[in-house]
Amino acid sequence: MSFERYLRLLVRTFRRLTRVPILLAAIAASAALITVIGLAIGPHSREALFAVDRERSEVELNLSPGAQRTEVYDSNGKEIGILRYDIDRELITISQVPDDVLGTLLAVEDNKFWTHNGVDIRAISRAMIQNLTSGAITQGGSTITQQIVKLRIVGNESSLSRKIREAVLAARLEEEFSKEQILEFYLNEIYFGNGAYGLQAAAETYFGKDVDQLDVGDAALLAGLIRSPGIFDGFGDVEIVGKRRSMSLQSAEAAGIIDADEREEFEKRGLPDRNLSPQKVDETLRRDYFLDEVTEALLAHPALGESYQERFAKVYNGGLRVWTTFDPLLQRKMEQAVVDVLPEGTGDFEVAVASVDPASGAVRAFIGGPEFADFQFNLVTQGRRQPGSSFKTYVLAAAVEKAGLLPYDTISGIGPCTFPNPPNVDYEVNNFNENAGVVGTVQYAVLKSSNCGFVRLGLRTGLDNVVEVSNRLLGRDSENSFRPYLSMSLGAQEVTPLEQAVAYGAIANGGLRMEPYFISKIEDAEGGVIYQHVPRGRRAIKGDTAAWVSQVLAQNVTAGTGRRAALESGQPSAGKTGTAQDFSDAWYVGFTPQLSTAVWMGHPEEKVSMVDIQGRAGTGGWVPARIWGSYMSKALEGEEILPLLEPPPPQRSSQLLYLSDERCAVNIELGPGRGAMEFDLPCAMTKVDLEEGIFLPHPEANCRITELSASGAYRNEYLNCGLVPSRNPVIETPEAPVGTSAGE
Repeated sequence: MSFERYLRLLVRTFRRLTRVPILLAAIAASAALITVIGLAIGPHSREALFAVDRERSEVELNLSPGAQRTEVYDSNGKEIGILRYDIDRELITISQVPDDVLGTLLAVEDNKFWTHNGVDIRAISRAMIQNLTSGAITQGGSTITQQIVKLRIVGNESSLSRKIREAVLAARLEEEFSKEQILEFYLNEIYFGNGAYGLQAAAETYFGKDVDQLDVGDAALLAGLIRSPGIFDGFGDVEIVGKRRSMSLQSAEAAGIIDADEREEFEKRGLPDRNLSPQKVDETLRRDYFLDEVTEALLAHPALGESYQERFAKVYNGGLRVWTTFDPLLQRKMEQAVVDVLPEGTGDFEVAVASVDPASGAVRAFIGGPEFADFQFNLVTQGRRQPGSSFKTYVLAAAVEKAGLLPYDTISGIGPCTFPNPPNVDYEVNNFNENAGVVGTVQYAVLKSSNCGFVRLGLRTGLDNVVEVSNRLLGRDSENSFRPYLSMSLGAQEVTPLEQAVAYGAIANGGLRMEPYFISKIEDAEGGVIYQHVPRGRRAIKGDTAAWVSQVLAQNVTAGTGRRAALESGQPSAGKTGTAQDFSDAWYVGFTPQLSTAVWMGHPEEKVSMVDIQGRAGTGGWVPARIWGSYMSKALEGEEILPLLEPPPPQRSSQLLYLSDERCAVNIELGPGRGAMEFDLPCAMTKVDLEEGIFLPHPEANCRITELSASGAYRNEYLNCGLVPSRNPVIETPEAPVGTSAGE
């Protein structure tokens, strides 16, 4: 009988042995294993091994890594979280493992690893004796190489034919790969329980360390988990863990890695806490929302596959390395600002904040809402709320961009005001706190946050134009477009904090809206770059438009509703408050050249009036503006002070934009020797308060109101007949008393 036929006969015999009594099978198995292994290490090993069960042994052998976790890093390259699905694995190299740790693992698992050819004949003999003693096949004397074959190819079937195939393939594996490659693969592949695959994941899970920080005591505990990884999970026996560690330490002592005194010291060491977590994340930071947003972006990323299933596999098992835009220092400052302004919290109300880089669109930090574990709804990216007067910025941009209007043009802010709204009832509007309002410049309407003024401005601009510009600034497509309703000029249609931060950032960036992004780079498990972000921008408004809007919003910080957002450093900033009806949503959105930030406050789940926040109504100029100012002051601390955009010199004089339809007969004295005339003028024009500093006298006119046929007022006060407004009016806005607000 040929040697090959003899080995084939052995395989068939082993298969039949499963039908004989266990003890006889154990004896036969042990004898057969020794026979085959003896042949394997003899002079005919290659011919013998490759002839055995050829249809099974002729398989592709590779040491490609198994499923690996994905690691996520912040903008500084520090790990902020991991993504895994059942399997937690991070690849390492042998050079990262301390020598005594490596020696301890080998002393326990395979002390002849560096000298055997894939199988250990003495270990097989010991296993045979144990099998005979126990009356069952309880040990097989597997080497590390055999364990790899079992893990990746032959599985855990308890059969003699499987054991022979395991030995055959182990010998073949040793011929095709170096010892270093085999050991490195093993250290990355083996399961240590609690979801930790590989030595690095085990080091983090059980000790909160990296692999290069492990010592012999740690290695002894981990070595004891390899054969029974479930003994230290939620249902395992902790006492057994201690006994296994002691046995491993004895093996390390026998191998000369430690002495008896060191072994005793390691044995006194306590066991790890059973409340284990593989993620090394600073829980003082609300980064769960950010990590969740990164995960969603990865699962939709075209660079990771065409189908969702393919992308899912790569994200959770592909060993990706993902670099994000997250700035942990800005995040800490953002969180601290909220605590500083609201030291006792907000009760049932929450704060959401988004901060982006206007020049690139990188999302640097955000607070997405309550604790992620309790809420898991990202108010920054998903929470659409009414922006209130913060939407007036887009109406202003549309007026300049599409209608050619300028901030020093004149409009009536007189209220209350009523507008036809067919087929619905007329649209009735009041100014904030039912303020009467004045005729003034568009800029003044911004500073006073005039509701009547901005509804008129929207109509004068054209609501379709307002929709177009708002869509471009806020990144809305046709399916999510705003609607040309009268109420849109007052912020009745909902937006998210991230949309607002990006839109205001476009104004800071000269009208170029940069697409927001969270992920800057993705690498595969081998270090190949799968994706590198290239900033993508789209022109939303012209540069001159952005400059005019920036100038007006900067005035709003120094003299308008945004005074509480002024920065401590003196860095110029621009911004706008916003308060929804009944105080259900409050906003402050603003920017510097370096950062654009939106702050929202309200109830996270429903519209609830914030009638009493720290003793007054919850307007955008109260809490959100102070949070914005506190955060941005901290964020820009030590940064160079940069100027905002400067608009070009005006190319025309001002013009009257829109007054109410109500008209009054006004008798005006033109001046000494020039007589008097009666004019049919809009009544709003007759109600100008010159002390507001809105109008300057026309150089060639000396007009005086002498009689007003309607409700007489402002008699004997100069009126600018030419309606030439001040280019830079000095407006002193008095501090609002407690419980009220100056047009916020």
